[in-house]
Amino acid sequence: MRMSKFGSAAAVAALTGVSVLGFGPSASASTPGTCWDNYENAGSGYMSAYSAINCDGHIGAAKGNDLDWGDSSGSFRGGDANQASSVVNKGNYSEVKFYLGSGGNSIFHICLTRAEGFVRNLTDDYWLGDRTFGSVNNAIGSHRWVERTSCSALAV
Repeated sequence: MRMSKFGSAAAVAALTGVSVLGFGPSASASTPGTCWDNYENAGSGYMSAYSAINCDGHIGAAKGNDLDWGDSSGSFRGGDANQASSVVNKGNYSEVKFYLGSGGNSIFHICLTRAEGFVRNLTDDYWLGDRTFGSVNNAIGSHRWVERTSCSALAV
C-alpha cells in the first residue's frame, strides 16, 4: 500500500506533536543524572570521576593532584583506582591529565580540557589517543593538573 504525500506529512506532524507535547517516552526521565547537570553543580576548581557512563555513580572529586587513586591518602582512595567511566573538569586554570597507573608520570595519559568540561563515556577514549594502548575506561590510576602544552592526547 502506498501512502500519499499528504498522508506522510500528516504522520510526521502527528509524531512531532507527540514528542513536542511530551506524550512519548523521555530518555532524560530514565537517566538518573547527566554530565551537564554534574558539571553545572560541581565546585569551581574541581575535577570529578564517576563509575558509570553519563557521570553517574560519583567516585570522588579533587581540587589538587592525586598521584595514586588506590592508596589511603588524597581525594581518591582504596578502591577508586581503575573505576572511572566518566569524568568532569570544572578547573579554573588547568587541564586534568589522567594516567594509567599511579605516580602521575606514566607516558600513557589522556587530558580533559576545561573547554571540554566532561567526558560522558570513557570507553571511546584511548591512552595516547591510540586504540593500540587500550581504553581509558576503568583504567585511571592517578591524575595531575597541568598546562595544555603538556597534553599530547585529549579526551573526546
